[in-house]
Amino acid sequence: MPEITLQLRQEDAKLAFLAIAYHLGRPGSELDPITKQPVEHGLAEVAQALQPQLRLAVATVSLRTGQLRRLLSGMLGSVTELKAYPMLGLRTDGSGRRSTVPGFDGSLQHLLPEVVDDPALALDVAERMLTLKRRIDHETAALEEKDEEQPASPRRRAWWPFGR
Repeated sequence: MPEITLQLRQEDAKLAFLAIAYHLGRPGSELDPITKQPVEHGLAEVAQALQPQLRLAVATVSLRTGQLRRLLSGMLGSVTELKAYPMLGLRTDGSGRRSTVPGFDGSLQHLLPEVVDDPALALDVAERMLTLKRRIDHETAALEEKDEEQPASPRRRAWWPFGR
């Protein structure tokens, strides 16, 4: 599965962008775990492609396998952060809540300003995020099944003539 194109409604595009912001806010998130060098195609380039489309009714974004894996991971992390959001303490300067990921609170306030007035709405956002993740999982699984439907090579006969 080299590349997948997602079409996201405006609400879903905002959720995907929030997951990308969560992912990019984690230190070292765009580094290869083995070489410790920046990955060739990370979520930063997806964010650059998605951000201008956030006001459109439908946003289209193409993801490579590694980018998709990172996006789905960011979605799960965002769900965890959103579930804890109503319990997070306010910052002393009043600029938001103390998120564990730098910049997540600011992105959440910018993309979904209704959460600022009622932090309990973050649980609804978490539910929508999880629903979107499941939908993307389902779509990508269907694509993987199509790729696997290629004819299988004929089975070789085992050298041991007695079944086991």
